Amino acid sequence: MSADKRQLIWLALAAALLAVAGLTLEGYSLRLLNLALLNVITVIGLNFAYGYCGIIHLGQAAFVGIGAYVTALTTVKLSWPLWASVPTALIASAVFALIVSVPLIRLKGHYLALATVGVNVILELVAKNWIEVTNGYNGVPGIPRLTDAWPAVPTEKAFLPIVGAMALVVIWLALRLRHSHLGRAMIAVRDDETAAVTVGIDVGRIKVLAFTLSGVVGALSGVLFAHYTGFISPTDFAVAQSILFLMMLVVGGEASVLGAILGAVALTFLPELMRDLAAAYVSAGGGEKDVIARMLKDGYLVVYGLITLAVLMALPKGLAGLITKLRGARS
Repeated sequence: MSADKRQLIWLALAAALLAVAGLTLEGYSLRLLNLALLNVITVIGLNFAYGYCGIIHLGQAAFVGIGAYVTALTTVKLSWPLWASVPTALIASAVFALIVSVPLIRLKGHYLALATVGVNVILELVAKNWIEVTNGYNGVPGIPRLTDAWPAVPTEKAFLPIVGAMALVVIWLALRLRHSHLGRAMIAVRDDETAAVTVGIDVGRIKVLAFTLSGVVGALSGVLFAHYTGFISPTDFAVAQSILFLMMLVVGGEASVLGAILGAVALTFLPELMRDLAAAYVSAGGGEKDVIARMLKDGYLVVYGLITLAVLMALPKGLAGLITKLRGARS
């Protein structure tokens, strides 16, 4: 069976699982699944820059924010229809990513990482302080929801087919890109820039394309997020979110589409799992306010860090690499 057919079969299976989830899950569990799928889109976008091309990117939340703010402001303040605001948001993100990537790609290592953090900080400050446009800390309320067309269906259930379809499309595009000429060029640049130059690859152009593609996919997630929640604020797109996206990719396995999916889903559901463990600990006789209960309930960022360290030391290729090892051992 060809690789393309296998990919289509897996995507069809994923679509069937999402359909079952939509029929069986309710309320908060369904909301977590929707957020996980949004994170899948964002992390796959980050994977184009960091995993495929080796660009250390700690500003992905900025591009999610650009997509969210552009579509929110154009629909709320300018009364644009969705069919006009959504492509405008994606184009704005592409233009911004193209502009900032030209100077950024000249940097290496931690200088590049700090520069992407700076981009995120600048955009966060603009969102907080340009009150006349962004409403500052008050955020942008009243954003039209994509689910308004089905008022009789609960928001979570109505949104799942939308975000699920978008996630599957992005996954399919990422798989196709991985084995395309552009994808192979990106990986060649990541592995050895000097060798890439000697075989005729325009390293600068490839890096700009990777960074721009990463930004556009991140903006797509931001657009969906804005029209899902109906409200956005600067804290939704802070540097901490960018770090979390990178942790999702590292834990799942960089340069792997499966890794991006696993990392995004696992770290989205982890806080809720820890809260359930905290509740079980208290029910078993533990103190509600002792160190263990508080760590389980509120210390998920610490656990994120510990998990990331453990993966870096024990599983350099993340959860996707572990699955590959288990599959190889079984065969």
